[in-house]
Amino acid sequence: MHIDNYFSISNSEMEKAEFVIYGIPYDATQSFKPGSRFAPNAIREASWNLESYSQFFSFDLSLAKVCDAGNINCDGSFEEIGRRVEELLDKVSGIPVAIGGEHSISVLTTKKFKNSCFLVFDAHFDLRDEFDGNKFNHACTTRRIFEQGFDVVIIGVRSGCKEEKIFADRNGISYIFSWDLNEFEDIEKLVEDYKRIYLSIDTDAFDPSFAPGVSTPEPFGINPKVLLELFSEIPERIVALDFVEVVPDENKITQTLIAKLIFEFIAGKCSKLK
Repeated sequence: MHIDNYFSISNSEMEKAEFVIYGIPYDATQSFKPGSRFAPNAIREASWNLESYSQFFSFDLSLAKVCDAGNINCDGSFEEIGRRVEELLDKVSGIPVAIGGEHSISVLTTKKFKNSCFLVFDAHFDLRDEFDGNKFNHACTTRRIFEQGFDVVIIGVRSGCKEEKIFADRNGISYIFSWDLNEFEDIEKLVEDYKRIYLSIDTDAFDPSFAPGVSTPEPFGINPKVLLELFSEIPERIVALDFVEVVPDENKITQTLIAKLIFEFIAGKCSKLK
């Protein structure tokens, strides 16, 4: 048994699972540091270092029904990968948890959740119409999802071109700069009217001191502890989520953080509902 083959808390068949973890090892458009195609298995490996009991939520994760559905085949075009994602999600009745891979995978994983708010933690606006001649570049992700009809809320942003900020302001896209985020209530106010939330975590939202292994690191980031509050206060409204842009680091800091956040999301969701 190789510990990067499946998540340590995986204990269920897909048909019975409350949570389905699946990897999308795709990083064809990363413009600075490549390598997030290796993240899904690195995050799985890191999960084996973590205790299956959440001290924060006082919840034993062995009581949750979790399936690791493996990785999506990322051969071929972006559209072909998208069809494979759709085929998998058609079989999922639990909460899907995607692990990338670059942020462009969110364009594929959100399609079944269009009646939701797209709540994204990201250092970047990702609102370019195209980048390097590609409309599905990782720098265009939130623009494409906005065009699908989602209301968008961006948390932790601190980078982007002037045109992206103008686009956000003109189109009513809500955002909080990392230096203005003081407490969880700042986020809660922006999503209080939404009963369904698709949560996307671009790991570069966190300060590089917490997550050094990312494709495009940006100083002055946020503390990942804010996610514990989110998982504690509104987990029942999160219908799907993804974790993206991890480039596994040698000391396993970043991939361990993401594995831990997945653990705590599941613990928070279950402790709220059970």
